[in-house]
Amino acid sequence: MRWILMALLMTFAVMAGASEMWRWVDENGMVHFSDRPQPGAERVDMRPAQTFTAPPVEPRPPRGAPEEPGDPTTRYTQLSILSPAEGETLWNIGTELNVQLAIDPPLAGAHELRVFLDGARVEDSPQGAQFTLRDVFRGERRLRVSIVDESERELVSTPTIVFYVQQASLQNPAQQGAPTRPPPRPRPQPRPSGGG
Repeated sequence: MRWILMALLMTFAVMAGASEMWRWVDENGMVHFSDRPQPGAERVDMRPAQTFTAPPVEPRPPRGAPEEPGDPTTRYTQLSILSPAEGETLWNIGTELNVQLAIDPPLAGAHELRVFLDGARVEDSPQGAQFTLRDVFRGERRLRVSIVDESERELVSTPTIVFYVQQASLQNPAQQGAPTRPPPRPRPQPRPSGGG
């Protein structure tokens, strides 16, 4: 069965290149096609092969290659905050917070980072994946970073992470650097069993 299918496919491939095609049935009932007329053959109308022209393909830079500055086709596959970590407690940072991001591909020339601390935008836009934020005081803090294009449209954003800043107190030097722990819970006392 396979060889019949292959023979038919090859016949049709040859027919596609021929300008005229003839069909006939032999005495055994087999159908034949040829580009030359045979006795008793009928001409087959051949429609031109359906073709199309593919649109030109623009070459893409290899993965990891830097994008052209301002390239609007930049698609960021990763933007995340590596440091500080979600839920991390930072001790004695002196109001300066070191931030480290993961950005892939690297930041395109016309794109900018936007940093939001506790919901308010930090005015100075960092230029790279590592930067320092100033005036970060103790307490619970929230941090989010996004990338915007030249028209201020947000392209990608990190989730908001929550972290904590603690400063050791001069009034209690024994506790410097030690995280505050809640007092232990009292253990339940066993109930006396009543006899009777």
